[in-house]
Amino acid sequence: MIEGYISQYLSLQTAAPLPNVHFDTAARVIDCARQPEWRDTDFELLAFLCKRIEISRCLYDSYLPSGGRASSNVLSTVPSTLALLLLLKDMARLLQAQRTAEAAKRLNAALKLRDSLGAALDKGLLDLVQDSIDGFFNSYSYPNPPAATVLAPSAKAVTEKTLAITVLFWEGPIARAYLATLKGMGLKPEKIIQLVSAKDLSSKKPVGRFLPGALRIAYAQSRQRNSIHHWSGVLQRSETALYRCVRSEIESGFDIPAEVIDDALALRDLSEYSANVEQLLVDDLNDERLHKRLASLPESQVLFTGGGIVPRKLLELPHLKFIHVHPGFLPEVRGADCALWSQLMKGCTSATCFYMAPGIDDGDVIHPAWLPALRFRIDTSSTQPKSLYRAIYAFFDPWVRATVLRQAISITNGFAEISAQPQVEENSITYHFMHERIQDAAFEALFEKAC
Repeated sequence: MIEGYISQYLSLQTAAPLPNVHFDTAARVIDCARQPEWRDTDFELLAFLCKRIEISRCLYDSYLPSGGRASSNVLSTVPSTLALLLLLKDMARLLQAQRTAEAAKRLNAALKLRDSLGAALDKGLLDLVQDSIDGFFNSYSYPNPPAATVLAPSAKAVTEKTLAITVLFWEGPIARAYLATLKGMGLKPEKIIQLVSAKDLSSKKPVGRFLPGALRIAYAQSRQRNSIHHWSGVLQRSETALYRCVRSEIESGFDIPAEVIDDALALRDLSEYSANVEQLLVDDLNDERLHKRLASLPESQVLFTGGGIVPRKLLELPHLKFIHVHPGFLPEVRGADCALWSQLMKGCTSATCFYMAPGIDDGDVIHPAWLPALRFRIDTSSTQPKSLYRAIYAFFDPWVRATVLRQAISITNGFAEISAQPQVEENSITYHFMHERIQDAAFEALFEKAC
């Protein structure tokens, strides 16, 4: 069936080669579709197309050597449809070879490309896509989770109650979970630098720019806090049963005291967590004010808590080491939406404490961990998928990270005795944001109807 549609769309193609471009997308797709047997270059092409679609939800007519788009022109319908068919064909090949993670990535890209094509696809082709989707999930079996990582009996207790790190605090559930976890361990970071956004997080317009310095920071901090924690508050009020179910399972499954979660949700003043707190008004992580301030710090380790992609110029400051907790077992589960990808592809959530380096979740590993497989026993049939997604990132993902941060601190005696290991690149899989249909499958793996 797929081969028939490929032949049909090949006969419709009329795209002329693009002059003076590094990567002519239509020409490359058409050439691949004509091959009776795929070559190594075709497999590389499919991996490239998959990545581009997973990121941008469509294809552009040309790309640069870096992989970025060379123009803003979306690829026309016929070669885009051919690319969709090729992804489905490759997904079937990967499934047959039991390369499930790569097959899932092809499906993720195919779903996004299907959505971008919309009404351009006829009913027969839409049915074919749906059959391929159904075929993937009918053949997919949720894996048995790896054994959960536990602290060895010989793990040292933290001997110093002041943790020799600087917390780069970006307001949010993750940062709050980290600070509450440290406090619950009887620890205080040496310093907290609170990054206050000078711009509204939605509109990107300057906030309170006509207010004097201290008033502007206070106003901007309030706006930032209310914006970031908006959905957490809404869900606690409107989806109370969901919130309580997720919270209860986290408390028992990850052994997190209720008072630690209460502390994180209370949004307390940062002075309760460290005696040395300073505020810095910044546009974003690329702000020169941030670079200048971090460059002036003494040699130290910096706990990153979010706020965007850390620019290379910060990671390359020679006297600083940035510590991050990624919600996936590195390098097997890299990228975005990894709390969900880990659950779907590995049968449980996982996280890794590591030193940051330029690249996507690159850097030497301090402590990777498979966590206990949790199931939230609640009927979510009447809950909107967006609410489930928001609940995962407000109440689940932060505590996945905080649990592994707690383990890493204990194992390394408060990051004083670290033996970091390089990542093994041949084990690397980089995931991207999930299409809504795959999110549904991940939710099915996390949520089950209460008995």
